[in-house]
Amino acid sequence: MLRVQLHVHTTASRGTRIKYDSTITPVEAIKILCKRGVDAVAVTDHNTTRAYDLMRRIGERKGVYVIRGIEIDTLDGHLIGLGVEEEIERKLCRRRKFLTAPEAVELIRDFNGEVYIPHPFDIQHKGIGMKVFEVNGIVEVFNPMNIFGFEDEIARMVASKLGRPMAVGSDAHTESLLGYCINLVSSEPDTYSILRSIRKGEVRFEKCRYISMKELKKWVLMRILLSHKSVKSKIDRGWEIDASYMMAANNPLMRKLEKLALELGIRSPSSPIWDFTALMAYSVAVIYAKNSEKEYRNQIINEFQSAGKFQSKHALRG
Repeated sequence: MLRVQLHVHTTASRGTRIKYDSTITPVEAIKILCKRGVDAVAVTDHNTTRAYDLMRRIGERKGVYVIRGIEIDTLDGHLIGLGVEEEIERKLCRRRKFLTAPEAVELIRDFNGEVYIPHPFDIQHKGIGMKVFEVNGIVEVFNPMNIFGFEDEIARMVASKLGRPMAVGSDAHTESLLGYCINLVSSEPDTYSILRSIRKGEVRFEKCRYISMKELKKWVLMRILLSHKSVKSKIDRGWEIDASYMMAANNPLMRKLEKLALELGIRSPSSPIWDFTALMAYSVAVIYAKNSEKEYRNQIINEFQSAGKFQSKHALRG
């Protein structure tokens, strides 16, 4: 059995709000994966495949097979292409800001990739949400960043009802998640064989766990320390309102608190200000999660009822 980890990010990724997305270098990724017994990994940095060649070369020496992947930011949310050809990045650079999810699917398939749908029902609405009914692909049914759990529960139910293949993804941006969320497949160590096994449902999952608050805080702190100049600039200018919860972050009083926390935190990374900031962020997330869960469940119930797949309105309610 091959132990395959999908959906891994490296420092080649760039975040949408904070410059540094992942704190794992391509070299570190392979070394750690090798130590933790992973046989194959899909590197899926945001809108780039830059880390692939280096990881492949090191992986060949360490015995870790590397699948070239890419996570595309679309107008509808994120989509991943697995096993894509190198030229996709060049094409994407010319079109990225104008792609819808269906257009991204077409692009992925034009470059011989497999469509993978990451965190479709995450509370930040970075997944494609209800577009999952229009996009056919492998559905990610476990993601460590979905810390409230309902996000993955809904993804599993929808994938099952629609008869879609399922996989688990680590969405690893920090080294502590390397070696977790493993797909066990009985296949040859090559992209075609691995993805064929997953498509056919010949896969089992192991070592699935959610990221802890301690890990999350450490990762966010490292990102901010690496990106503090760009973060300060965005606080000064005001954040882009690309999600409803960013309205709270963009409130003038909140921005003053953010700037204070940033300045204190940079001077002293062990400052309690980070604990206070993390608690505030989590409190906002809890409220937002409850609203998102209700919204998603109602939308999905209506979608399935219109298709005659639910007999009761209570079939999906938590």
